[in-house]
Amino acid sequence: MINGSGFGYGNRGQSPMYATASNSAADAAALMSRVSYLLCTALLITAAGCYLGRDLSPTLFWPLAIGSFACVIGVNFARNNPPLGLTLLYVLSLLEGLLLAPLVTMLARTPAGAQMVEGAFAITAVLMAGLGSYVWISGADFIGLGKYLLYGIIGLVLIGILSWFVRPLMMSPQFNMLYCLAGVAIFTGFALYDFSNIKLRYGPNDYVIATVQLYLDFLNLFLFILRILMMLGGGGGSNRR
Repeated sequence: MINGSGFGYGNRGQSPMYATASNSAADAAALMSRVSYLLCTALLITAAGCYLGRDLSPTLFWPLAIGSFACVIGVNFARNNPPLGLTLLYVLSLLEGLLLAPLVTMLARTPAGAQMVEGAFAITAVLMAGLGSYVWISGADFIGLGKYLLYGIIGLVLIGILSWFVRPLMMSPQFNMLYCLAGVAIFTGFALYDFSNIKLRYGPNDYVIATVQLYLDFLNLFLFILRILMMLGGGGGSNRR
């Protein structure tokens, strides 16, 4: 991705507008239970990928990033083939872990850096759990956020690309902080959007695509929150790949 380590919001533009008709409460609960399990296993594979990729050469970034993007596209085409979809989900999880490995390895070399990684993961997990609980308890429908979130993603990508060519922007702590806060806000919106689609629209066989959506929300929130913690800790204000 443009922001930080890993290939994140470039993958996240997949819209669930093709989702199936409204779920019953029992179907939605069963789907959410399955998605939660798959999300946890995907995150464990990502953690394993971080460990396995600790000595990977940075020159592998683009091949891994392209492979990650291909997996997300492939999941959308494998909606009617759950075994293939699950395989692509776990390959995506491994590739993302390998992409994250250089950043996580660099930070883990110091106690403060390791605490930043742990803190970013904990904050992201609590935030995602809170957003999911809110959607589930309130029954709120966030489908109306879809077009605004799409505009937000496009804006993040364009501004991120622009910052590479406008050096003062790239080096500005204020710009980087605002950029990361905007990223957190946008992917918080995506999480609300995706949780409401799981509850209200996705069918019982949509568990793979639903997991991929939440996985990408989690990953991007983690990366933006980690960058914020790095800036607050006095490092990484302009840390880009």
